[in-house]
Amino acid sequence: MLTATASTWVLRPAVGAAARLRVGVAGGGIVGASIAMHLARAGASVWLFEKAAPAQGATRNSFAWVNAFVDDTHYRALRLESIAAYHALDRALSLGMVWGGYLNWASDGAEAAGVRANAYQLESSPYPVRAVAAQEIGRLDPNLATGPVSAAIYSSIDGHLDPVQVTRRFLVIATAAGARVLYPCEVTALEVARGRLRAVRTTQGTFALDRLVVAAGVDTPRLLAMAGFPLALRHAPGILAHSASVTPLTRLVHDAPGGVSFKQMADGSVVGTDAPTPPDTPEHQEIRAQVAQFPSVELERWHGERILGRIAQFLPGVHGAPLERLTLGFRPMPPDELPVMGSLPTCRAIHVAVTHSGVTLAPIVGRLTAEEVLNDSRAELFAPYRPERFGVRYLSNHASVRSTASFE
Repeated sequence: MLTATASTWVLRPAVGAAARLRVGVAGGGIVGASIAMHLARAGASVWLFEKAAPAQGATRNSFAWVNAFVDDTHYRALRLESIAAYHALDRALSLGMVWGGYLNWASDGAEAAGVRANAYQLESSPYPVRAVAAQEIGRLDPNLATGPVSAAIYSSIDGHLDPVQVTRRFLVIATAAGARVLYPCEVTALEVARGRLRAVRTTQGTFALDRLVVAAGVDTPRLLAMAGFPLALRHAPGILAHSASVTPLTRLVHDAPGGVSFKQMADGSVVGTDAPTPPDTPEHQEIRAQVAQFPSVELERWHGERILGRIAQFLPGVHGAPLERLTLGFRPMPPDELPVMGSLPTCRAIHVAVTHSGVTLAPIVGRLTAEEVLNDSRAELFAPYRPERFGVRYLSNHASVRSTASFE
């Protein structure tokens, strides 16, 4: 198991740096909440601006699986650091995380290759997964009905959480340390002069600030354009079915045959899906093209009941459980699928923190972003994820976006 001491999440800024800085955080999801919490505990004057309400965007609609499954060695190291930080935060703040591990199995030879590819992603890490036989799956999770098993792996370090609850917990700690959380409060313009941030205009007034961190999920491109930095995110919709609470059945995160993924939350509800995106049918074209809602309640319910039915094939205890809700979320997916972290080349006082792995990375992004903001430093772990990696060609290809910038 990954471990970290409770002190590892306590930020130590340069002497006197925090007290001098007025910092705004745009975005009240789990990443923005973590950043605000770390900044406030270090002594900065913090305002968090949330357009709607905390944890109501990508955070609420996340599967919230905390894991290190990526091919890139550096990115995996960042995720492992964040998992260790989660252990410290879970102990210190009583986040209610479920550290049950992860099980991935296949029913035939074609799917077995995908299971082995997953195992390879952690093979060279300090926490490799291990192959398990069908009999051992029964011991790991006796309530499963796996069907035929052609290959299976188990990862002991994975966990999951209630993303809304954890976000709210971060904000409670942030406000106790003096942060002000404002919502609904939309950022409407930035006052920037000679490359320096002066203030942020919002629907609740204008705030003089020294630094701004943009952690606004899919709204990030709109805010960065105000600072003269165009960032195009990929459109990435996803759906999750949430059952009503049922008796405790499993603590693991599961990837089952046929693309079915599921877990059971601490409150007893079972959450899962059976595809990374809504199907390519006429009824879903608008959702697949842009941020939009389901065209009918009937279609939404059909998806939810259908997904729960597929989960029940592998977790029979879910059979007959009522559908509580179906969530449709839009993941903040950078163009190269890697995080975008750090100060902008167009204005060093404005920082960005956007990633489709917001739940897994929230603790480490919160701590390292706060360190960079307070100490005017550049964290080594963020080196491959700087916004300037998109370069001059990327900026020139998106030059039309720059016309929306608001400068004074």
